[in-house]
Amino acid sequence: MKPTLLIVEDNDVTRARIERAITQENRFSIIASVGSYQHAVDVIQTAQPDILLTDLDLPDGNGLDLIKMLDLPNDSHQLAIVISIFGDGVHVIEALKAGATGYLLKDDDFIEINDAITQMVNGGSPMSPSIARHLLTELNYSFTKPKADTNVPKAGILSKREHEVLILVSKGYSTKEIAKMLDLSFHTIKEYVSNIYKKLAVNNRMQAVNEAAIQGII
Repeated sequence: MKPTLLIVEDNDVTRARIERAITQENRFSIIASVGSYQHAVDVIQTAQPDILLTDLDLPDGNGLDLIKMLDLPNDSHQLAIVISIFGDGVHVIEALKAGATGYLLKDDDFIEINDAITQMVNGGSPMSPSIARHLLTELNYSFTKPKADTNVPKAGILSKREHEVLILVSKGYSTKEIAKMLDLSFHTIKEYVSNIYKKLAVNNRMQAVNEAAIQGII
């Protein structure tokens, strides 16, 4: 049985984009797609969705309160991803404290949203690359960078092309943007990113940037 999904987004155009992206791959079952806080509360209380995909700034409430509703002893299996225009560290950390497992920006390419949700279901914490950078800054991570040329990957870890892709990922570019910049297909870049995850033993972009920085790869 496919995990059930509740979409909460007050912008009709954005909500329709998310619905199309989810429906096209058919990995998850959308039990409701609503545009208000109160309607979302009704769905959560009656249908108990497995996954909540919510905006923060709703016309009649805050998405953080919806996330907190899932944080109940008998609902510990439920998960939440935020989709927001707010990419600053304050909003991100507030969402994570409320119980969100992932954080995506609305200006990202929604073609990857199914992968992000799948990562979350599998125990990962999917985040937009720019969000990962904000989070690293907010948490005051301090990394030691290598004195050698940073365009050369650490021996035995990543290939030259994988290193190039990882650098662009760390700068916040989406898979679609990287494909265009390197004149490669979307699926080729997606494969490079997957290989990077495997080699660094991580599950998402934030973890990849974090681990690569720790290892002195970027």
